[in-house]
Amino acid sequence: MVSAPKPPTALQIAVLVAVMLVAGTSNSVFSKWQDMQCVANCDDPARKKVYEQPVWQTATMFLGETLCLVAFKIINSKYNPYNPSRRRVASASARVAASHSQSARLASAPLSRPDESAFNFNESAISLRGDEEEEGIKAAQMAAKQAEENPFAWERAILFWGPACCDICGTTAMNVGLLFVPVSIYQMLRGALVLWVGVLSLLFLGRKMTTSQWSSLATVMAGVAVVGCSSLLDAPKKEVQSTAADEPAVSPLVGVCLILVAQVFTASQFVLEEKIMEHQAVEPLLAAGFEGFFGLSTTITGLLILHVFIGSKPSGQGGYFDAPEGWHQIVSNPSIWSSSIAIAISIALFNFCGLAVTRTLSATSRSTIDTSRTLLIWLVSMSLGWEHFKWLQVIGFGLLVYGTFVFNGITQFPKWTGLRDTPQPITVILPASDDELSDGDDDEDVDDHLSHSNSSLGRSRSVDTSGRPVTKRSGSGRRGEVSPLLKNIDES
Repeated sequence: MVSAPKPPTALQIAVLVAVMLVAGTSNSVFSKWQDMQCVANCDDPARKKVYEQPVWQTATMFLGETLCLVAFKIINSKYNPYNPSRRRVASASARVAASHSQSARLASAPLSRPDESAFNFNESAISLRGDEEEEGIKAAQMAAKQAEENPFAWERAILFWGPACCDICGTTAMNVGLLFVPVSIYQMLRGALVLWVGVLSLLFLGRKMTTSQWSSLATVMAGVAVVGCSSLLDAPKKEVQSTAADEPAVSPLVGVCLILVAQVFTASQFVLEEKIMEHQAVEPLLAAGFEGFFGLSTTITGLLILHVFIGSKPSGQGGYFDAPEGWHQIVSNPSIWSSSIAIAISIALFNFCGLAVTRTLSATSRSTIDTSRTLLIWLVSMSLGWEHFKWLQVIGFGLLVYGTFVFNGITQFPKWTGLRDTPQPITVILPASDDELSDGDDDEDVDDHLSHSNSSLGRSRSVDTSGRPVTKRSGSGRRGEVSPLLKNIDES
């Protein structure tokens, strides 16, 4: 039997989080830095041309995601003692042994009330719990073995072409928008993603959102509006440095709109991914690699086609779809090709460390850490002199973070707002004892029921969100009859 490795230490988790933050920050900063590199007429400020190739930047991002396939192969190598498949089998085997040991201890433990009906119930409950737990563990163990012996079929990888196409549209639109807005504004506006994910999940995944979640999405919208306004209000300060009088006022607005529209494609990508992952047993790292492969091949193919119809024409030469010109700008400029390599590696590291953090901690922890990445990008941008501090941007960022945290359940609205969700009790029906079946139609108050012995189990227990059980007698006391849910009257 393969022994399960020790869980990661606090130092290892800290390293994962640090690499995730640095890689994620480097990706956005290097992308903006590329947009500032001069590629032609560098000695003439009036005719100076900077690197503006958002399609090639999209291809670079997908190249980084494709590297996840290499990481997946290394991690799942049969020579790797930390192989996740082997770890799951070992963990499942350990849980089976622990389950048998716990069931044996519970079955041999003496009861405080040697009532026959209560003993029968506890014995059956132990047996039922043990059987269900053992079946679930064995199923997980078998699934892990099957995943190791029969891995994900590569012919099903084509399913990830759909999310990859959404990623192409979203990433390219964001790269174009990044040309016109500061990198911190770009990163903050991406916070609108939670809004579109919530709406599309409601429409296509059948999810239901609470009043608190709807209110949190409204808070996110307010934050996005404030952040967008902060970039537009800052535009006139740059007007003196521009040769075109109307460019500063128009360009930031175009960038903001493109980034916001891009979030619709990114949200569609997430919804499609979730739909696929519900029906396909595939590792997230492998899924990221598949999307990278299909995204890279589709982007290059699409760029070549667009070059024939647009980029090769006189009006399109030197533009976004002039493939030879974009390639020449990359390979002839050391700053651009070196930063492209850095972007690809940072994307791969960010995906790998992000998935590791999700497994080690939680998805909520990852989203919280990712918020710190946005703040770090802003600090780096200001330290490099690309931006200056703006209180309006701080307010917008605060609204974005607060709305996202409420939507993810990390925090709640203040009680005085009335926007908190009402806790819904969960009803568990316990079987009635023979004694209670005989007097099921008697009218007894709640205090009398609470004084019954442990053998009087003909009650339904509602547990509110604070963990406190609320006890109620089931209607007639007959077996198989379900009582209605209790209203939670204990306002906390």
